[in-house]
Amino acid sequence: MLTQRTVDGAPTPPPPDSTLVGLSVVPERSARRATARRASDRRATARQRKDDIEGRIVEYLKDHPQSTTGDIARGLNADRGTIAAALSHIVRASDATNGEAAE
Repeated sequence: MLTQRTVDGAPTPPPPDSTLVGLSVVPERSARRATARRASDRRATARQRKDDIEGRIVEYLKDHPQSTTGDIARGLNADRGTIAAALSHIVRASDATNGEAAE
């Protein structure tokens, strides 16, 4: 290995060989658990804040019986795909409770 010379002409020492360069440091168990607990709490809060879109659709359809999926989406300020999926679920659930499910 070649040594480099500084401005005053003195050679610089080579960098020390480190065997820890490729190893990753694992955080302490308590830190990992705290991070997991915070993430779990955030997910639980998000589940609680999720509104009942199917209930909102049913209420909207009581006042607007001939509405299309796009009309419902605009009226509820929701995504059309979400409304279509919820309507499909409502229809399947009502078929099952009325005994009209396909055999």
